[in-house]
Parts: sequence; C-alpha cells; structure tokens
Amino acid sequence: MIGMILLAVLAVAIFFGITDKFFSKMGVANWVAFLAVLAFAVAAVFPPLMVGTVTLSYAGFFLPLLLGIVAMFGLGANSSLLRAIVGALSVAGIVLATRIAFVPSNYNTAIPSILIIGFAAGIAAYIIGQGRLAVMASCLIGIVIGDFITSMIFRFAFDGNYLLTLGQNGIFDTIVLSLIVGEVTLVAANAVIKSVRRRTAEVPSHAAIQIEAAEDTPLDKTQIVPPDEDDDLYDEYFNDDID
Repeated sequence: MIGMILLAVLAVAIFFGITDKFFSKMGVANWVAFLAVLAFAVAAVFPPLMVGTVTLSYAGFFLPLLLGIVAMFGLGANSSLLRAIVGALSVAGIVLATRIAFVPSNYNTAIPSILIIGFAAGIAAYIIGQGRLAVMASCLIGIVIGDFITSMIFRFAFDGNYLLTLGQNGIFDTIVLSLIVGEVTLVAANAVIKSVRRRTAEVPSHAAIQIEAAEDTPLDKTQIVPPDEDDDLYDEYFNDDID
C-alpha cells in the first residue's frame, strides 16, 4: 500500500513535468521514467510466481533486479560503480539486520521493517553512492540481495518448513520508499551545498575587506615615521623605484 501511494504521487509528478530536470541529469527521459513507474505498478498487481517451494515476486524481485543491473551498467566502469557496489552491500546489511529483528510474517508485521529499511537504506545509499544512478542501483540491488539472504536464513537455519519467498512481505514498498528517500536526500543535500557555496562566494573574505579598506584610505606620508625609526617602512613608501 505504501509503495502504491508513493508510486501514484511520483507518476503524477512525472506526468506534469515536475521531475524533468531530475531525470534529465540522470540521463533518463521523462517518458522512460514514467514507463518504469507504470511497470512497477503493473508488476505489483500480478500474483507471485510459484516455482516449487519458492515464491518470486515480480515487483519485489524480478523488476528491481533488472532495473538495478541496468543502472549498474549505466554507471560504467568507474568510481561511481564501485560506490554503487559498496552501497548495495551496505543496504543489504541493513535489510538483513532489520528483517531479522522484525520478522515479516505478514504485511502488518512487516511495516516496521519497511519504514526502518526505507529511510536507513535510502540515506545510506545517498551517503555512499553520491549520485543519482548510484543511489538507485544501491537501493535496488541491495534490497534484493538482503531479502534473498534473509529468506535463505529463515528457510534453512530457523525453520526447515519456512516457504522461500523472494520480494514479498513489504519488499516492494521498501524498495519504492528507499528510492524516494535516497533521491530526495540527494537533491536536498545538493541544494544546501550549492546555497552555501553561493553565499560563500558572495561574501568577501576578511583579508579582502582589509585590502579594500586600505585602498580607500588616502595615504598621508607625513604620518610615516622617519627612516631611523623604521627603515623598512620608509623604503616601502619612498623608494619604490629601486626595484
């Protein structure tokens, strides 16, 4: 429910062009972003895929894994990719710790983990990723990996009869919330940094103020001490042509 509400708000923002600048900086057209949001909404409606004792969610496993891989490839082989990988591992650790502390037996019990992971993972992805695509890749891949590890632990360590479910019990909502938190945090932090830099550039430094004040004050050479008291000061004002 949380994820669908957030997706609806995001879809409206994309439709009216509010997010044009954001997605253009990411290198994604606005209509492509709208299709991705629509794909998430449609995938959330489809029932999970059953393969033996394994249950796979389209919106909580297949689609985020696919988009996460695409985002990783979009970063290229550079420092951003390394940050995205480290961010994904960090997010996976947050997912693992939170979902073990708050066992998501159903959607209602999964709400605490949705909120905790959504905010913690989004902020961690921003701190480590430092870029739009890196944040996106970290959240998508990290949550999928964390959910997979958690499900494996529940299945083979805690309860042998535990059904192996991937991408369910709030994972879809967690992914959407973490993505929005991470990207909004990134935009807000960049805006604050730019504002601080702009104000710093506009305010002259203390040394510059002193220099300007000295330039505005007319020089009265009668106030200069005689050479026998301060030879250096005398040479500075009266013997400039020596050099």
